[in-house]
Amino acid sequence: FMKEKSSKDVFETQCWCYRVVSDPYQVFAEVFSTNDIAHLRGFIKKILHYSEAQKVYAKEPPCDVLLSMKLIRSLIKAAHMLKEKKNGPIDVSEHDAFNKNYYCSHYQSSNEWEQLPRFLSMKEFCNPYRVFKKIFKYQSPDEWLHDWEELVDCALSQCSGELNLEMIAVYTHLCKLVEATHLINVREVNHIGGMLKNRILIS
Repeated sequence: FMKEKSSKDVFETQCWCYRVVSDPYQVFAEVFSTNDIAHLRGFIKKILHYSEAQKVYAKEPPCDVLLSMKLIRSLIKAAHMLKEKKNGPIDVSEHDAFNKNYYCSHYQSSNEWEQLPRFLSMKEFCNPYRVFKKIFKYQSPDEWLHDWEELVDCALSQCSGELNLEMIAVYTHLCKLVEATHLINVREVNHIGGMLKNRILIS
């Protein structure tokens, strides 16, 4: 008898993707086919703001808030698996900074300007794997996951300013994480679950 493959959901994708995704690169692909970089970057900013404010975050339906929270949680877990990787297969130089092939997805709805990284240094743009080392040097994946869920909880409740986090550092690291995983997805992943991605359907 063949040994049944483990269905352990290490990246916690089943709760939003409805299937277990065991490849970190496929996690990136699934996340950015569900939501884009601009939305996730803006979502992080709003969550951190409302976690410190007296108001409750009510810009989106609670189910959408929880979906975005789960997407970023999966990104943290997938990025951690790749934290020892030194670089990707594509050599990107500073001269490629405005070449949209290196940062822009090919979805019809994509916006070149919104997908341009805002938080990455030039070295991180050229090699986004650098970001993973820094984010997990700042704190462990378990600490990131705990803080992220606490931030969302606070944003959805009346509590404010009770987390004692370095908000600028947390904001910067999380946005860098979203941008780095987006770049790796654009440059290195050409399919989602075996189906070619970023293809415009011709009727």
